[in-house]
Amino acid sequence: MQQFLRSAVLILTLALLSHAIFPQCEIAVGKGEPAAEWNDIFTRSGPGWTGGDTTVSIELPNGDSAFFFSDSFIAEDPQLPGDGSVYTNENGLRLRKPNCLPPICGPKPEVIHYVYNSIVVRSKDGKTMRTLTGPKDKNGYSTSYFKPKSDSPNHMYWLGDPIIVEVGGKKKIWMFLNEWDVARPFDKAFWIKYRAQAIAQMDAETLAIEKIVDLKNKTDEAVWGISLWLNDKNELYIWGMRNEGEIKTAKKSSLAIANKFKKLYIAKVDASKGLEHAVDLKNWTAWDGKSFSKDLNARKSIIPENDSISDELAIRRLNINGKPIFVMATFDTSVGYSDWRDLYLYSACEPQGPFRSKHHFYRTPTAGMTKLPGMIEGQSLQSGLSVYNPHMHPQFIEDGKILVSYNSNLPFGSKPGDSIYADFYRPRFVWVPIAGLQK
Repeated sequence: MQQFLRSAVLILTLALLSHAIFPQCEIAVGKGEPAAEWNDIFTRSGPGWTGGDTTVSIELPNGDSAFFFSDSFIAEDPQLPGDGSVYTNENGLRLRKPNCLPPICGPKPEVIHYVYNSIVVRSKDGKTMRTLTGPKDKNGYSTSYFKPKSDSPNHMYWLGDPIIVEVGGKKKIWMFLNEWDVARPFDKAFWIKYRAQAIAQMDAETLAIEKIVDLKNKTDEAVWGISLWLNDKNELYIWGMRNEGEIKTAKKSSLAIANKFKKLYIAKVDASKGLEHAVDLKNWTAWDGKSFSKDLNARKSIIPENDSISDELAIRRLNINGKPIFVMATFDTSVGYSDWRDLYLYSACEPQGPFRSKHHFYRTPTAGMTKLPGMIEGQSLQSGLSVYNPHMHPQFIEDGKILVSYNSNLPFGSKPGDSIYADFYRPRFVWVPIAGLQK
């Protein structure tokens, strides 16, 4: 009997230790289904936004939702030649009129981006959508909402994650901005080079930009701010991604960084001390596998060694069965750029993970798609669509389902001429059931 009791105590002790070392934050995820109503909402012809990527959102203090986009098509009001306006032909195919003709952009007419970021605000009741861009240029066309200091037309901001913070008793939005040097369609060669990162501070009521401050003491090309969380101690948790290590089994892309593993890291900083404090990486600590350390170079990835995340993704603290659980939405990018198509949710008990629990919920029908709605026999895209960068939108949780978006685009190295088709470049939406999920 004593031997039995000792064995029982040992088993119970091991179970408790296992629970302490590997906290149980498993989630039960169902099969994702297309969110038809949301796909319709973001199938727009103008005026205003008619296409874009990133598609990260935040609920504003008044209950409206702001959707932030990187490269964006904008239909001017009144309409201008070659803007982002969309028309539908007799077969239901949605098209844009070319705004860059041969030989400037290549052998076929093209539609090129001229706004590198924008915001779409959807009212709480869903009845109105308004587009925010920068001031009109001398010809009456919209410009980017966020602009770097550089005057080079090749330098622009693509967007990270926004979060609401309190500064001086007022609600502000901090938005991570990623500055890149990117070839334009009429440049003779294609390139994409990392330049810097910054954080924009915005008025949470009006979305007016108050200031943009560069990150300081940044020593590598890790992209921070792909997702954010603020706890009740005003500690801002900052997830980041870095391309590192060749994916040897992947189909090679013409873009070198697409052939590398994308690893996930996390750091934190005291947000209560203001933006100037938060942008200085000397004030950050990063997770080194055991604790948050002042040595950012000692940081450790918080996903499994053979896993690879999206360049952009969403990590949100969700209420599941009455328990707060960190959930991450990402594509599996370990297969190489041309095969990105499978969406997963990971879960963890803490912001530093580790994110080991992994659930496949959707294989995108958009990946590799060559036929768009309205295309007739003999008409197709020359290259199958690529998909990338999912985001969750928890303010719209309903019936135990969370709304997830992902982006579609023509792949790197695609043949010219397909950019006239409006539906190649816009977000798609999916409803994902999670057992016990509450708003």
